[in-house]
Amino acid sequence: MAKRLAPSLIEASKGDGMVVGLEGRWGSGKTSLLNFLREELTAAESESIHTITVAPWLNGDSATLVMSLLGPIAEVLENREAKKSATKGIRGKFSRKRANDVAGLISLYGQKTARTLVPLASLAGYFVPGAQAAAGALKASGDALEQFSSKETTPSELKRAIAEKIEELNVGFVVILDDLDRLEPEQAVEVVRLVRSVADFPRVAYLMCYDREVLAQALKEGLKVQDGDLFLQKIVQLTFSIPLPEPFDLRTQFRNEAENIFAEVTGEPPVGELLEDLASAVDREGMGLSTPREVKLALNGIRFVYPSVAEDVYFSDFCRLHLIKTTNFKLYRWLEEYLAIRSILVTGDGTITKDSKLTFGTALKELLPSEEIGASRSIWALNQFIPGIRANEDASERVFSEVSLKEAGDAIELKRLGSPLHYRYYFALTGPKSVMSDDDFNQLLEFARSDLPSLRVRLDHYARDLRQSGRTWFEHILDRLDDSFVAKLDEETVAGIVLGMSDTMDSVIATDNKPRPFAFSVKSTAVRVAERCLVRLRNLNQETFEKVSKEIAAHGSALNWLVGSFLREQMWSHGRVGDHRSQPGQLVYTDDFLDVLLEIMRERLSSTEVHDKIAEMPDVSTFLFGWRDISGEAEVRYWVAKNSATDEGFLVILNHLRGWAMSDRVYYPLHKSSIEAFFDFDSAVSRLEALRESAHGERVRELESAIEQSRHF
Repeated sequence: MAKRLAPSLIEASKGDGMVVGLEGRWGSGKTSLLNFLREELTAAESESIHTITVAPWLNGDSATLVMSLLGPIAEVLENREAKKSATKGIRGKFSRKRANDVAGLISLYGQKTARTLVPLASLAGYFVPGAQAAAGALKASGDALEQFSSKETTPSELKRAIAEKIEELNVGFVVILDDLDRLEPEQAVEVVRLVRSVADFPRVAYLMCYDREVLAQALKEGLKVQDGDLFLQKIVQLTFSIPLPEPFDLRTQFRNEAENIFAEVTGEPPVGELLEDLASAVDREGMGLSTPREVKLALNGIRFVYPSVAEDVYFSDFCRLHLIKTTNFKLYRWLEEYLAIRSILVTGDGTITKDSKLTFGTALKELLPSEEIGASRSIWALNQFIPGIRANEDASERVFSEVSLKEAGDAIELKRLGSPLHYRYYFALTGPKSVMSDDDFNQLLEFARSDLPSLRVRLDHYARDLRQSGRTWFEHILDRLDDSFVAKLDEETVAGIVLGMSDTMDSVIATDNKPRPFAFSVKSTAVRVAERCLVRLRNLNQETFEKVSKEIAAHGSALNWLVGSFLREQMWSHGRVGDHRSQPGQLVYTDDFLDVLLEIMRERLSSTEVHDKIAEMPDVSTFLFGWRDISGEAEVRYWVAKNSATDEGFLVILNHLRGWAMSDRVYYPLHKSSIEAFFDFDSAVSRLEALRESAHGERVRELESAIEQSRHF
């Protein structure tokens, strides 16, 4: 394009002058084309054609603007005059005088035409090369100006004299005015005035570069005219528009460069599914690219950030997000907020109301209004890589919907944008604070595989370490160990996880044993994870499975959880307790092997050493019920009777037996059935009545109130 356009500009600079408009949207490539044009025009300087570039938006006032154009013209004319004089044999001060005459003409003209007058010495210092800031510069051209200063010379007379000098010296100019669409309205008017009235000399061709719509609006405001575009047509004699890219050019350019970035960072090109996902992302989100600058912006972001997060993001999603950031920034911000909320929902650290879902869903439809499945601006396109999104007439149902375990697991495994563990790396170069880093989590897995003492120490630390949400980091670890993740672990790792939990869960209960009206307790979640790991271990190695199960029954130090939650849950599943026996395919153990484990635990529970520790357990109630189910009532009732011999012991045990219920708030009732499991109910109530007036009166009244509450729950 530059090679074909340059000859026409050169020809225009040999005639009466012309104003050419190079039009195109911001980022369409105007400046790039100008750079190529300069190279072509430079080669034409041997034909006495000179190129001058002016950046009007860098100049502060009209005087500076006039000087930025007339100064280079003066320098060229001065040099040409000097060479011409030398050719004719004129030497010394006479040659310099003729050259300064030219500079003087232009200097005076610049002073007279600039709206904001500046000191004449400054103008002379700018216009006369080699004499900047020199007061003698004006004096050097004094003789040349004498003929004009003796009378009131008009700008028109000066302009005519300059035009004659340009013709005489047989020199032409191509003046490039770039970025006119960056100007304030007043500045735009000054530039138009400069081109139209001040410097429309013969043999001067102007190439004005601008976004037509933007410049026309600036002229409309600056000139207070009805139609800025119509006014612009009076100035520009012909226009040349930057052509639109061919349909797939921008996407192809982006994809090629993105593949190069991936290869530079990772040392190998993208292949297989990753390459297919990249192609799909670019084809879909690349529809929004409209200018080469947008391609460059998106690629610059990827090139700058990706090396820092390459281990924590999925490259195709990373490219997709940067395309969205460039072409639909509001959607980018929506995604950041949506994924942040979804992350804490998945990890259980927060909840969301239906009104908030309605707000998110409404905003999403406004951002992606298209109903076409193949359109980039449609919800159909978004749900291909953002979980929980779906097209729905009900705005509250468009967002935060459930996803399959496989989909959730794949997102986490591949570190995709939709992963609640990795999404924040895409926006902030760091993981979410509510999520353990992959490095720390992988360290735990390595400990489970090969260093059980270190695993126990680390898990105990996480069992006591609270996150901002108030939940422990241990619970976050349980959340990570879902079905899809555990199904990929090896024998040593799952065995280590079960053994580590069997030693740590009592520390977890001691830190986090509050009621959760709308979620599973950490005790129940831990049982599900332990069962999941044991089933995986059973499938990998039956012998190791049995060995580990016996180990946790015989030596697991988290007795409160093992007795009150894990083994009791197995008894419920087998129908030994309650009336909800599970299907055989859902059982972790066979009936015979469960009997082996229960017998190991019975022997352990009969020891005085264990009895002495019960009162200090974090959840005495669940332990007592589990102990009763495993060993029978007699042994448990004996311990209760012994430890309730004192009034203090009696009240403590009753308080342990309280449950909880949710209504307008959380209540802690004391049910008759719970008391009867270990006491004679009437005797217990009578004993409470007898203690009303004692030093324990306040606690007694609280327990009696809890018994009364139980009738309503």
